[in-house]
This record gives sequence, structure tokens and C-alpha cells, in this order.
Amino acid sequence: MLKRICHALGTALCLALLCGNVSAKDEKPVLRIGCEGAFAPFTFIDDKGEITGFDIDLIRELGEGLGYEVKITVYPFDGLIPALMADNIDAIISGFTISPERAKKVDFSEPYFLCGLNFLIRGEDEPKFRDLDSLKGQKICLQIGTTGSLFAQKQLTGSELKQFNSPPETYLELLNRGCSAVINDSSVNDFFLARHKGEKVVAVPIDKDIDKEYYGIAVNKNHPEMLDTINRGLKQVRANGVFKRISEQWFGHDISSTLEE
Repeated sequence: MLKRICHALGTALCLALLCGNVSAKDEKPVLRIGCEGAFAPFTFIDDKGEITGFDIDLIRELGEGLGYEVKITVYPFDGLIPALMADNIDAIISGFTISPERAKKVDFSEPYFLCGLNFLIRGEDEPKFRDLDSLKGQKICLQIGTTGSLFAQKQLTGSELKQFNSPPETYLELLNRGCSAVINDSSVNDFFLARHKGEKVVAVPIDKDIDKEYYGIAVNKNHPEMLDTINRGLKQVRANGVFKRISEQWFGHDISSTLEE
């Protein structure tokens, strides 16, 4: 009798394990993505408290097309690279500019967006601040760790550079007269202008030859297979029209054409 019970338990256990293996095979692998939560229109928290944006739609469609379940975690912007290097996430997508400084720490996918920098000023100051040189010696609001911040540190020596964790904080400081200008990616600043037309804030372009930037998806240098996967996914969403559809939803046109400029 005892032998029968043990035999039955052993058989049941084996069946459970076998069923578990089948179930595990049916589950999608997880693609762990890190982003910032205040970089509209690319990655930001909406009114419902959910992460959204062009980059979020892009990575979800890209992951689904490759057979992944996409898990997104929000980090402070300056915490993204450390999280990637610690293998807490597989990739970063967050309006992440491809730059020589960052490329020393991470690998970048093929670019998917061409962006530049501009600066915002209060409308009343438009006669005073017509170009970058006019900002020298002024208080400038910047987001920590962004290319706009690095740009200002190189180009505006002698100015007081005030660093903040997110774009909304820099805009609030500008409106409260805590600084003369906000420098950030033009797409981010322009999105703010579109949403706050009554704030009497204007954008001033910076020379295109100076501020030409490309966005890419960052991966850990120790995982070249992930880089290949991401690039394969980007190629796929461009070929099947998904990238065009998402672009038109967020920007009103297909932004892939910007890569040809």
C-alpha cells in the first residue's frame, strides 16, 4: 500500500513538473525596459497615473513583434544608465540621445529619431534673448544628465546653471522668474508649448549644425545579443508600417523622414 502511494505521488509530481515545463515554454520572455516619467511626449505619466508616450508605444509594439512581454519601469533620468549597467533592465528608451559620453558606458541601437536643442524664454524677454550668445551670464534652467545640460556646460561658461530632475520643474522655474531660459531637446520644449499656449513662453532655435542629435535605444555593453534583437525590432516596425502609424498619432507625420535630413 505504501509503495502504491509513493508511486502515485511520484507519478503526480513528474506530471506536474512536465506540465510546468510546457507552461514555461508557452510563456513569453520578458523585455525589461527603463524610462523616465517626465519626458513628454516620449515617456511621461498621464492623468491616470500610467506611463505613456511615443517611446512607450514604440517599445511595446517592437517587443510584441519580437514575441516579448514588455515590462516598463520608471526611473529618475540620471538613474537609467546605472540600472542598465546593474542588469536591472535590458534596455533604455526615453528620448535618449546618442552621445560620445554615453557611448562609453552603453551601446546604442540604430537611431530612430533626429532631434535638436532649443531654448524657451518668457515672451516679454524675446527682444533680449535672440540667440545663444545673449544667454551668456544668465541663469539657465536644465534637466540633470541631459544633452541640453552638457551642451550648456560647454557653451555657456560663466552662466549660472540650475539643474532639475525633470522638464516640468525647469518650466515652472522659468515661469516663476527663477531663470532666464530653459534649454532642452526641441521636441520636449515644443510639446510643452503646444500644451501651454497661454503661458506666454516662446522657443528660440539653436544653430542646427551645433545641436543635431539622434535618439537611440541603449543596451548593456555586455549583451550584444540584445542590441541585435533591438535593431531587428526597429527594422521590423519600420518595414510593417507600425513606426509610421505611431509617429502620425503623436506628431501628425512620419518622423522616420527626419533621419534622412
